Amino acid sequence: MPAIWNACWSDEKGREKAVEEALEALKILEDEIKNKKFFGGETLGLVDIAANFIGYWVDILQEIAGLELLTIEKFPKVYKWSQEFINHPVIKEGLPPRDELFAFFKASASK
Repeated sequence: MPAIWNACWSDEKGREKAVEEALEALKILEDEIKNKKFFGGETLGLVDIAANFIGYWVDILQEIAGLELLTIEKFPKVYKWSQEFINHPVIKEGLPPRDELFAFFKASASK
C-alpha cells in the first residue's frame, strides 16, 4: 500500500495523486472482500495478515496527516473488516499500543 503511505507523508504536490491512488486501491479491496468477515471467508487468513497495514496503521496515519481515506462512509466493507481484524484475539495480542504508535508517527511527521 505505498499509495496510502505516500498520501499520508507526501508534500502538497504529491499528495493529491497519492490520495487518488490510495482510494483506488481501497476500492479494489472493497470489491474483493464482498460480504465476508475476512478476505478468505469467516476465519483470519494470510491475506488478512498481509493487509495488517490497512487494518491497524492506516487509521493512525490518516489521523496524523489529517486525511480521510478509510472511513465507514467511503469503504464500509473494508472498514468493518479492519475492526474485525484489530479485535481478533490473535491480532490484538500482537499489536503495539495505539497511543505509543501514534506518538511515534506524530513525532516523525513533525520533523
